Amino acid sequence: MNLTGASLAYTVCFASQTPGATFAGTLSYTAYLGGSASDLFNEANRLAQGSKDVSLLNQGEVCLEEQGNLTPGQLTAIQSGTFYAGAQISGDATSSQEATIGYRLVLFRINLSGSVRP
Repeated sequence: MNLTGASLAYTVCFASQTPGATFAGTLSYTAYLGGSASDLFNEANRLAQGSKDVSLLNQGEVCLEEQGNLTPGQLTAIQSGTFYAGAQISGDATSSQEATIGYRLVLFRINLSGSVRP
């Protein structure tokens, strides 16, 4: 297979697990893909990132959808057959009381493009 490109699409959803808590601020989600576990979270391995206003948690679940294109180094890692994918969550969210925000990964899809030789 001649791999010429790839992209990542992801959707992650956040929800309050603490009834009655109200929220302000932002939550950020960053997706990474790299060739080794030891350097997965290096900036060079960042695929996509996004953030969302968490005050929307006051009405229910908040979902964040993003996509990004893989770099040549990330394509090489996929072609090698061994690669690592991960994510980091950060932000400056505050709440009216001690609260827990849970998240669920709805989609983490890598779309490959290229050609296959018979």
